[in-house]
Amino acid sequence: MGMTRIIIVGGGFAGVKCARTLRKRLSANTCEIMLFSRENNMIFYPLLAEVAGAAINPSAVTAPLRQMLPGVRCRTEEVRHIDLATSEVEYERYDGRPGRMAFDHAVLACGTAVNLSLVPGMADHAFPLKSVGDAMALRFHVMEQLEKAEVCDDPERRRWYLSFVVVGGGFTGVEAAGEINDLIKAGMRFYSNFTAGDVTVTLVHSRDQILPEVSPTLREFARTKMEQAGIKMMLNARATIATAEGVELHGGQMLRGATVVCTIGTTAPLLVHRLDVPKEGGRLPTDPDMRVRGVSNLWAVGDCAHIVNAYDGRISPTTGQFAERQGRQAAENIVRVLRGQSTEPFSYRPLGQLCGIGEHNAVAEILGVRLSGFPAWWLWRTVYLLKSPSWSRRIKVVFDWTWELFFPRDLTHSKINRTERIARAHHRPGDLIFVEGEPAMSFYVVEQGEIEVLQRDPTGQQHLVAVLGPGEFFGEIALIDGTVRIGSVRARTTVEVLVMGKEVFSQISGALTPFRNLVAQALRWRRPRLNPRLTEAWSLLERRPLATFMEAVPEHRLALDDTFEDAVRLFEQHRVEFLCALDRDGHLQGVITRNELFEAFAQGQSAGTNVRDFMRVDPVIITSDETSLMAGELMNKHDLDWLPVVESKENRRLIGIVRSEKMLRWLVEQS
Repeated sequence: MGMTRIIIVGGGFAGVKCARTLRKRLSANTCEIMLFSRENNMIFYPLLAEVAGAAINPSAVTAPLRQMLPGVRCRTEEVRHIDLATSEVEYERYDGRPGRMAFDHAVLACGTAVNLSLVPGMADHAFPLKSVGDAMALRFHVMEQLEKAEVCDDPERRRWYLSFVVVGGGFTGVEAAGEINDLIKAGMRFYSNFTAGDVTVTLVHSRDQILPEVSPTLREFARTKMEQAGIKMMLNARATIATAEGVELHGGQMLRGATVVCTIGTTAPLLVHRLDVPKEGGRLPTDPDMRVRGVSNLWAVGDCAHIVNAYDGRISPTTGQFAERQGRQAAENIVRVLRGQSTEPFSYRPLGQLCGIGEHNAVAEILGVRLSGFPAWWLWRTVYLLKSPSWSRRIKVVFDWTWELFFPRDLTHSKINRTERIARAHHRPGDLIFVEGEPAMSFYVVEQGEIEVLQRDPTGQQHLVAVLGPGEFFGEIALIDGTVRIGSVRARTTVEVLVMGKEVFSQISGALTPFRNLVAQALRWRRPRLNPRLTEAWSLLERRPLATFMEAVPEHRLALDDTFEDAVRLFEQHRVEFLCALDRDGHLQGVITRNELFEAFAQGQSAGTNVRDFMRVDPVIITSDETSLMAGELMNKHDLDWLPVVESKENRRLIGIVRSEKMLRWLVEQS
């Protein structure tokens, strides 16, 4: 009989407990236990908020899997798919190629994935709190806001730097708000440019009470204590949009703040999505013994599993204590299956719930006994200390907690010069994306919505000079000229933009010729509108009727049935720069320039090919009721020397043309 192989996917509470139990119960000579985890350490999630609040160091909440699990083979490779038909996992190897591995039993303990996109703009502007990296990024960001506030001479801007919004009133959100508040209070005495009145920490929750997992009396205690500590509660409030300025609530109220922490929004991992079995709310429904429903050798535990607790008939909550118990019992059931014994349903009486709320206060329910205040905080720390995955980590946590009792929290803000990247930003209607006079730091591309380009005239009045939509870009003029912004940009509608740092912009525009040409073409159109010296000339054009510059319909033109040979002959005989293709009623159907001729020739068109088969069918046009300024803008924007003038965009009957040189000559005469 060959060696049994059990594969566990996930290195959290459930996966580690399952692997450890299996290794104790099964001989290494008869059973190989393989644990796949993208990280080589286990994260003790309940203490992440304390890492963000600088109460403990990040190394205290992580434990190396290999040291925790002797006798278990750990692989830091990602499982992409599970083939139920062949009982194999497909994973991404160290070299990026796919690998496959057979199993006798597999346990899914892959947890959940962050899904900040549930609220528009959260993924762009909010800090999650799911990993040690998230906690450290938030910690350094909070420090950075304190430093900015210390040197800021604008009171309103200073209060914005010191405004912190936490979305979600569950355990993570409450603990995060409490720790951020404690960190700021602990460090405030070292700053002289702001006071406690400038600081705002706001907790936003969609229900009428925070901490729905605990009893109503403890919820009320937690709310009261947190408000006494200075944390503002926004209950029955749902975040609808996050922007660079803060969070908008349902009903339109805007909570401005330089820091947004989002503790809501999870989804099933891609591995669970890809699994061809029924789902319950994105989780894997299981039989009572935690086997995935309908599969004999696949088990699911932890946050990714939809498990009924036989103790009370309820769905198991996604907490660490349930994950550990599920991991242990799944391992016991696998051992029973291997020994030919019957499995047992998952049944667990929860011990209780604990949550720190800041200022050495907590709320707790342990075996029906309710505690609050300092005793609950002491119990909370004791329980979590004992649950820490190893003695080395327990000692580190004790040292950090003891240090924090006698010394101030570490206010170190390590500035990390991160490589510039392409990011996204979300803006509400009316939001300023950048302001005239600001230094140029980024280049922008509109993905969704519209933006307005604004500029002030010599009297200080602000005027709209352009509206840009999806696929168009802005911000390049100041980057190329090395100047400050010469105009402001405001969101006209709800807008999603790609944001490219100036170094990335320089590298791409320097290496990619089509991109460089596209930017150069845009500059030819935009610089005249944004250059203050030409404002008067453009104002003259705006007031001048288009008929002033319009010429008659060109005598030389083509019908749709004319041929390639006819077009070449007209270009040669009459030295024309373009030809209009009209139908029998004089409606413009397309235009032909030398570019269209050369392209048609390169594509192998014959002399008898009809005009309709190689003409440009979507030429830039202008209607007779539009302004001369619009005609000038279109020619600049599209690098054209002339424009066809039509009656309307619906019937497109050609009534004349406008040439750029005639407009320029008139402008020179007016100067």
